[in-house]
Amino acid sequence: MKPSHLILLLGIGIAMLVYARGLDGPFLFDDNIHITQNRWVKIESLAIDDLARAWNSSFSAFPANRPLAQLSFGINHAFAGLNPWAYKATNLALHLLNGVLVFLFARLVLRAVRRTDDTRVIETTAAVVAVVWLLHPLQVSTVLYVVQRMTLLSSLSLLIGLVCYLHGRLAIANGRPGRWWMLAAAPVALLGFLAKENAALMPLLLLVIEVTVLQGVSCSADRRFVMAIRALYIAVPLLLAAVYLVTHPELLTYDGRPFTMEQRLLTETRVLWSYLRWLVAPDLSAFGLFHDDLRVSTGWFAPWTTASAVAMWLVLVVTAVAARKRWPLFAFAVLFFLANHALESSIIPLELVFEHRNYVAATGPLLFLAYLALMASRDMDWHRVALVLGVLLAIAYTVGTWVRVGNWSSYRAFALNAVENHPNSRRSNFMAAQMLIVAIDKSEGDKASLAAAADSFLDRGLEIDGKCIDCLFGKVVLHLHMGAQPPAALLERLQHALANDDIGPIDLSISQFSFLVRWQRREGATWLNNTDVEAILDAALRNEGWGHTARAAIESAYREYHEFVTGRLDLAEQHARAAVRAWPDQWGYHAQLIRVLRKQSQFEAAMLALDEAEATIRNADQRNEHTRLRQAIDIELQQR
Repeated sequence: MKPSHLILLLGIGIAMLVYARGLDGPFLFDDNIHITQNRWVKIESLAIDDLARAWNSSFSAFPANRPLAQLSFGINHAFAGLNPWAYKATNLALHLLNGVLVFLFARLVLRAVRRTDDTRVIETTAAVVAVVWLLHPLQVSTVLYVVQRMTLLSSLSLLIGLVCYLHGRLAIANGRPGRWWMLAAAPVALLGFLAKENAALMPLLLLVIEVTVLQGVSCSADRRFVMAIRALYIAVPLLLAAVYLVTHPELLTYDGRPFTMEQRLLTETRVLWSYLRWLVAPDLSAFGLFHDDLRVSTGWFAPWTTASAVAMWLVLVVTAVAARKRWPLFAFAVLFFLANHALESSIIPLELVFEHRNYVAATGPLLFLAYLALMASRDMDWHRVALVLGVLLAIAYTVGTWVRVGNWSSYRAFALNAVENHPNSRRSNFMAAQMLIVAIDKSEGDKASLAAAADSFLDRGLEIDGKCIDCLFGKVVLHLHMGAQPPAALLERLQHALANDDIGPIDLSISQFSFLVRWQRREGATWLNNTDVEAILDAALRNEGWGHTARAAIESAYREYHEFVTGRLDLAEQHARAAVRAWPDQWGYHAQLIRVLRKQSQFEAAMLALDEAEATIRNADQRNEHTRLRQAIDIELQQR
């Protein structure tokens, strides 16, 4: 067996051992939206109807529905139910497979750059890159955050596509058949688009590869074919993407974001340097799922590091482009890294920082650094020193990953580590408080100390952001968990914030409303006065800043409240209809309305609502439910 293969297998084995301790960790955040609270993805078999149901289980519309990832969650559920181990183990398997693809990709890039070099050195360098990539602490959140299956699957397709293109291109340069490899590249990569939109970056990545590592590689043996593929797979898609952005300005709407497009672009220049720093010298204290403590760049010198970050990127990019013939691998590393961030770290109004955005992007810088070290050590005859340093670096990365995996092994460890690393993060403080509030019900010890700790985290969240609506909700829920009525001043402050504040996608967990209603249905609990519950929901509905999905969820919570708490079915119907108006394409809201109408014996109205709902059916399960409802209403009409 080749030494490079031994190195790769060793890295895969170590990665399996390191990540094993984190596979029993809990579902977190968006995992609940896409999996645990998504009844459509909870299939019980691999029958075609069940698979179709999982495929169509997303609550988002195209292109954000990501059906391939949803299908994979459904398959996990068919075999293992809601055991998080199975989902995380699947993620790990995909990560290891991607590590093999990184090895193949790095090897092809190096072959393109050093076509007459020692094959053994090239393979060893590629193996080192793959192992470092597999064991890097920055990858932990992508592997152990189940919903990042979307990133893993998208990257899998993207890497396969890149490998196919490079293999075919180099084969043609060497006089061997390569057409089918190049032809397969784009279709394979585009499959990843069904898991996450990042696969759409394929044309831009191919452009980077062509102008850097392939710019000296001949295509004269099949020039017309290669030129046609360049046009079809690079030029045309990039042109269409530009047209799509121009004709869909709603994609660039920053409503609800605490920054403008200009501020985001300026901030991202600093964030990208942070990513590079974390790649070279991982800082565990800087990592985390939430980075809302990051200072937004409001101007070129606010903070002053913004201008220097922009200047350094300009110098780096200009140098990379100018030196791409002399230093093709350096140019590749810079441009490949930036191209991978072109979607999520540019003008699209997403959150500012996420570690998983570096999943594929990391291969460029890591490949250049490994190549630099190994080539320099060989040329200067100090390869033994380089080997020792490389082993120590790999051990350091592995230890860092081991520590991070431990932090992901339980919700308590995750929450406390997050707030320790980011004490000025409002969301981390709220998460820590939420964890302690849940622990109150399970604790047989001193509940008062847990409540005091939770309250201190909520106070800290409000100190950071006086409009932290999640924190205000948390204080209300904390009082209820402790068997006490929330103070009137607290309820008034919450109502005022809900009615008047600008509420963005990260300012409030919309599930707070349904949780409050479920609490009111809970037996043996200390309830809020119904007047207070209605005041909270009414205040929220007075705010015009909600998106249609959030407004529909609030109306649905209000419907549930009247349907199951007050028994006012007339008001339940009113809010059920409002939820349908807010999100008319969502079958679930139509089904809720039909149920309320049937409870009121309004069978003709229920039949009309059923007819209107038919256009929203997306899978066989919904079709079956629609059929059952129609049959039941027909019987009810006949019995009148």
